[in-house]
Amino acid sequence: MKVVVVGAGRTGFLIAKWLSMNHEVTVIDRNRRILDEIEYMLDVLAVSGDATLPETLGRANVGEADYLVTTTDNDQTNIIVSALSKTMGNPFTIARVKRMEYLKVWGHGRKTLGVDLMVCAVPLVAEGIVRVVDYPQLVFFRRLYGDIYIGISSSGAENLWSFEIGGKNIIIATKSMIESSFEMSEAKKVLVLGVGETGKLVAKMLSAKGKTVKLVEGDAEKTAEELDGVTIIKGDAFSDFLWSEENLSEADAAIVAFDRDEECLFASAIARESGIERVFSVVHRSSHMAMFEKLGVIPFSPELETAGRITAAVRGNAVLGVVTRPEFQVYALSGDELEGTTLGELSETPGPLLRDGKLIPPDPDLKLKKGDVATVITEGGGMIL
Repeated sequence: MKVVVVGAGRTGFLIAKWLSMNHEVTVIDRNRRILDEIEYMLDVLAVSGDATLPETLGRANVGEADYLVTTTDNDQTNIIVSALSKTMGNPFTIARVKRMEYLKVWGHGRKTLGVDLMVCAVPLVAEGIVRVVDYPQLVFFRRLYGDIYIGISSSGAENLWSFEIGGKNIIIATKSMIESSFEMSEAKKVLVLGVGETGKLVAKMLSAKGKTVKLVEGDAEKTAEELDGVTIIKGDAFSDFLWSEENLSEADAAIVAFDRDEECLFASAIARESGIERVFSVVHRSSHMAMFEKLGVIPFSPELETAGRITAAVRGNAVLGVVTRPEFQVYALSGDELEGTTLGELSETPGPLLRDGKLIPPDPDLKLKKGDVATVITEGGGMIL
């Protein structure tokens, strides 16, 4: 397939990297230096220019593209380029947006604004945090496809299929199997530091689950209007006085969601030092995740969430879902599309197979049937299709 990626930032680079392993990829960006680096590192065609101009899109042969993926830091640019591309051909357009408002508008009438699929990391990250906040042994718990879930645990679990990569125990099982295998310890009091869109959504979701949520914010009055039921504390999240005066260390869990990794790292360190054991943080650069993990902080990457969601959409009918982490990717593959293929032919590391509602342990010689859902694992962002 032919894919045009607009924007050569961190997210755009990841998408181009993964897709270029099996597809013909063109990358558009205004920065010629960055494009030179990408052309050196990846097997892609680079086009320098302003993607909001038809001339630039013409040089990238957008009219012949199967997919157009817009990943710039400007939501309006991503939407405009998507709409413009529809006048030059009929690519399936995927737009990354940072603001929830655009996602809500798009959701009212899919394919509005010239966008076939709109991806926003805010709900993806928020849902990921909320799902594990009550499970101390789980650091990650994400739906792959249907009732197949991926978990990362700090310890093993009996009767669950798992594998180890980079010292982490990766579990593939149904949601109920994972939830029943790990002890739930409810975080009744939750502290949220950083009041960007992710922080607000997490606070709102946790409050709706009946938890006592405190959110530290400089502009308390404005935030209070948006978050009914959440205690808004006006002040500096880095202030020792505020932590002592408001008893912030009494929280069972802390979620850190500032706009800069430096602030997130510092705030996470303060939370851990104060005695809060369960600390989750947004990490904007996926390459920084290891630093947070060394502090005992559970990182969530908007960059990886977005890139994983988009690349899964570009894979075609055989790929039903994908979960992306820095060390590995797990795919759900359709038996309808790959009937007769053995698990060993798909990957050196096959996972369990869902057949007739039951998970079957992996067997490299097992052939896929219609209705099956296979799971396969690749390390380091490798591709299987």
